[in-house]
Amino acid sequence: MHDASLIFVLDAQLPFVRHPEEPGRMEESGYFTALSETYLPLLRSCTALETGGIPFKLAIAFSPLLCEMLADPLLQQRYVDFLDRTIAFGETELDRKDSDPERRAVVERQLKRQKTNRHEFVEIYEKNILKKFDYFATHGYMEILATTATPCFLPLYVDIPEAINAQIETGLIIYRKHFTSVPAGFWLPAMAWKDGLEKVLKSYGFMYTLVDSHALLFADPPPKTGIFSPAVCENGFSVFARDTLACAALAESGGIADRDVYLDVEHDIGFEYDEELLSALFSVELGRRKTGYCYHSRRKTGEGEPAVYRVDEAEACLDDVVSSFVHDRLAVLKKASKALDDAPVTDVLALPASFFGQEWHEGVLWFEKLARYVAENGDLSLSLPFSRLSAQENERINTPYYSSWLPGGYAEEVLNSSNDWMYPFVRKATLRMIDLAERFPDDDSLKERALNMAARELLLSQSMDWFLMMNRQDQGSYARERFEDSIRSFTVVYESLGSNFISTEWLTRTEKRDNFFPEINYRVYSKRK
Repeated sequence: MHDASLIFVLDAQLPFVRHPEEPGRMEESGYFTALSETYLPLLRSCTALETGGIPFKLAIAFSPLLCEMLADPLLQQRYVDFLDRTIAFGETELDRKDSDPERRAVVERQLKRQKTNRHEFVEIYEKNILKKFDYFATHGYMEILATTATPCFLPLYVDIPEAINAQIETGLIIYRKHFTSVPAGFWLPAMAWKDGLEKVLKSYGFMYTLVDSHALLFADPPPKTGIFSPAVCENGFSVFARDTLACAALAESGGIADRDVYLDVEHDIGFEYDEELLSALFSVELGRRKTGYCYHSRRKTGEGEPAVYRVDEAEACLDDVVSSFVHDRLAVLKKASKALDDAPVTDVLALPASFFGQEWHEGVLWFEKLARYVAENGDLSLSLPFSRLSAQENERINTPYYSSWLPGGYAEEVLNSSNDWMYPFVRKATLRMIDLAERFPDDDSLKERALNMAARELLLSQSMDWFLMMNRQDQGSYARERFEDSIRSFTVVYESLGSNFISTEWLTRTEKRDNFFPEINYRVYSKRK
């Protein structure tokens, strides 16, 4: 074996949770947690790797909705306010733990982390972290993939090509707004693949996408290289396969991220302290949430109580699991290369960005340690997807199988008895939007603003987030609220255009509330001539 590499791809996406008229909503806190636990620590580790001369490689797909939230001045300032409250709370928490040195040490560490987050976010990144991600992309460390405007499950819309075109074209508009590189790869939300998407993606100039492993293993015909080299579709479009087993070795129960010395991120004081103590952070009446202050590992003491977290034990464990993970991947790639006559081989690990930091507190540090370990041991390298497209010539023409990376492997999670009531509304709105784009091709001023608002709300209603959240009892009401708001806003525009009267006051208010994609052009829903 002479050419073996690992590709890490992160899916960076969050539901749109901007509520200008309702500060302090629980859903907004999830966005703050993502910044504090995933994106700022990730930039910190990448900066440390670059400073140390470590040639790390990481691919990431930023949802345009997340980009718009990250660049939004209101949410930027609310995040700073959140950090200020969190830091002030940590100072008082130190006094409360004065008689408990073990827990006080944990509080000190987490308080320092929050102070570092604030310093970097405000002073270094000037409240917009996308600039730093763009810096790493332009310097060859990262590859930023394009994706749909909202996380839309594309196979359910293949019979409405205008819907897919609108998602892709609007996503590209937002990509160019925030990043300077030209995207070669396209991230399919939930890795949802259906035959025919390769033609659409190729028509927009994309060279590759990623699918789950069973999409290639069940392909017609299955590629001779299995999942260890990109397959090639009939039109020359390339498809990488995610190594499901390798990802499971990281993320599933009993995997590398499941060690009892790691921080128990679910054991947060936001779910334990009484209302009076938490009032300095948030209103309990609006819902309990994570605060970033967790004091326990996943281990139990002899008395059955949660053990206090010890960072030295967690980091020592990381050193062990990094080396074992690399050796396991190397052994698999050696077998694959031998079976393929020493051909170049690639192992793709695609995971939600939230896995690193939010779900696995030590996950970002694990990646940093892995990058250092790989750099010191030359048998394996980290690569970006684009660089591996020509590493292996694959002459066979493959048609990947209908699939997704959702737990069921297909579409059960986004189309079932809990959310199927939503589809008639969103599909009818989609067809109506196409009709509007055809009826009003050249309108401007107020009517154009209304049509753009309708397109914006339709894209938001197609977001997979609401359909997946309907499967959860604790999130269903919020998903219903957001979905119905978008459909209602779209319908107001549709009916207003029919009656030739648009309320300027309502339109302005809705534009201020849902201010994402200001560059949108409703004509993306026009039929191809």
